[in-house]
Amino acid sequence: ACAVASVYSHRDAVTGLHVLSRDNTAQFQVPTSCSLGLGGRPTKNVLWNNNTHIMVSGSWDATVKVWSVAVSAGETVSILREPLAELFDADSTIVCLSATCIDESVAIAVGCSDGSIVVWMCHPDGTKVVIYKNKPISPSRHNLNKKSNCAAIQWSNSRSGEVILFAGFGSGRVVAFVLNKKNGTLQKISAVSVGVAVQCLQASWQFLLVGCADGGLRLLPLNGSTEGGKLFEGQPTLWTNVHQDSGRSVKRTPITCCSILPIIQNEKWICATGAEDGSLVVFELKKSGL
Repeated sequence: ACAVASVYSHRDAVTGLHVLSRDNTAQFQVPTSCSLGLGGRPTKNVLWNNNTHIMVSGSWDATVKVWSVAVSAGETVSILREPLAELFDADSTIVCLSATCIDESVAIAVGCSDGSIVVWMCHPDGTKVVIYKNKPISPSRHNLNKKSNCAAIQWSNSRSGEVILFAGFGSGRVVAFVLNKKNGTLQKISAVSVGVAVQCLQASWQFLLVGCADGGLRLLPLNGSTEGGKLFEGQPTLWTNVHQDSGRSVKRTPITCCSILPIIQNEKWICATGAEDGSLVVFELKKSGL
């Protein structure tokens, strides 16, 4: 069966989309329409009220919108036409977006064409707070043509349970931030350069896959925690021309997207990548010794 619902969301192309399920958050094991606000007073839960999912969208029009989605037992999908929240703090085109649940709040991060990152915390009572926003990134003085856009962004968790935000840039830099749940701040903790423009990234507890404009796929090993300020460890593993067929010319095919699925307790993974020429590659990664 297939259920469809649609809504006119933005004035320009949608460039990022993320759906969060109410069932994925431990605090929603029992129905609730209220949360405890300042001073322990109950406040109305605007975000999670009579819905099963939250959808977050970002656009070239530099806006982010948060939508209420309900999926009924009969597989009927409905989207409220008026968004729960509209966020206007991005100063340039939004290129990528990621969202995650932090208790009853929703953390939303976007990467922009000017290299800036904006992160919001949307609280259940409807308040919206910008917890991080950096200045636009200027092109390298040594290479004025070098792209500075934030091309990929993703929330993830470390093995110790910390909430991590990864961002990849057209300059080749990959940056990691950690979210402080107590005071709601985001802090940069580690950065590394892969030497070529980042097109996409996907995080696992133990490594970060980075797809690049030169057709190479890079695996960056990760520490188990952010203590000491070094999340990236060791040297990256590089697979060159992942989408190169043996019978084709030596043409580099930029990787545009990648995905990871753990299948044996984070000891083995199924990975997939897509490229600009329309090709797809699916492969298996496993720890040595398995």
